[in-house]
Amino acid sequence: MSASSLFRLVLLGMIWGASFLFQRITVPAVGAPFTAAVRLALAAVMLVVLLRLLGRSLNLRAQWRDWLVLGTINSAVPFLCFAFAAKYLPAGYLAVINATVPLLTVLFVWGLLHQRPSATKLLGVIVGLAGVAVLARYGSVALDAATLGAFALALTAASLYAYGALYIRRRHAGSDPLVLAGASQLGAALVLAPLGAWAMPTAMPAPIVIVSLLVLGLLCTGLAYALYFRLLADIGSEKAVSNTFLVPVFAQIWGALFLQEHLTVAGAVGFGLVFVAIALVLELVPWRRRGIAAAR
Repeated sequence: MSASSLFRLVLLGMIWGASFLFQRITVPAVGAPFTAAVRLALAAVMLVVLLRLLGRSLNLRAQWRDWLVLGTINSAVPFLCFAFAAKYLPAGYLAVINATVPLLTVLFVWGLLHQRPSATKLLGVIVGLAGVAVLARYGSVALDAATLGAFALALTAASLYAYGALYIRRRHAGSDPLVLAGASQLGAALVLAPLGAWAMPTAMPAPIVIVSLLVLGLLCTGLAYALYFRLLADIGSEKAVSNTFLVPVFAQIWGALFLQEHLTVAGAVGFGLVFVAIALVLELVPWRRRGIAAAR
């Protein structure tokens, strides 16, 4: 991986880690549907304007159906799920569930592309799901119908992110990353626009909420997806989704600094299991390296 790709990967982890913090501010104030719809609308406007300035076409007449499908899978439904989940789960929890995307990608590659993963990767999937289970059962939030539903929604979103990366790999390999970013956000914004209009708040939100919506849309969505699609093109789907490994770290930092969210012992165990799973899925383990060296 080049230094520039590594920089984009870390920067994306920082930005998406902050997105959970801003959702914890906006969702209680204006609701999940409005948060998701405004986030996508701002990102779409930003990216479409940028594409126009650069003289690049979205080819809407020929590919508008593709962009609606891509936007629905990769942004509209996942954003809505995470926005609802943010009402009941701390930012750190959401980020850790989001970190299961690479684990789910392993399963999708196996099931859809028929590429059997190694025993190490399969073990990583099991350990990662165990980490999420520990968070759900022994974390700092009360386990009730609302929080269980929030966990289910967040896992649904993570599953769609994993599938979306493979969908892009299969259907849009070789496409301009910035065009894909703009097209996906425009398609997602159109899908959620009616719901956002229906859920529009009756009173003007507080300034902190407005600022949070702007940052969430322009930085955490518009810029973030431009970085993400560039990574997909440069390093491939399995490596690109590994940015989610960094998201829990930064989400914990931002949550502790700005939302006074504290990490429990059980939460630390859950985080630790997820990071062990990360090493297993990427096969960054000593016995794997020794096996490769011996084979050589």
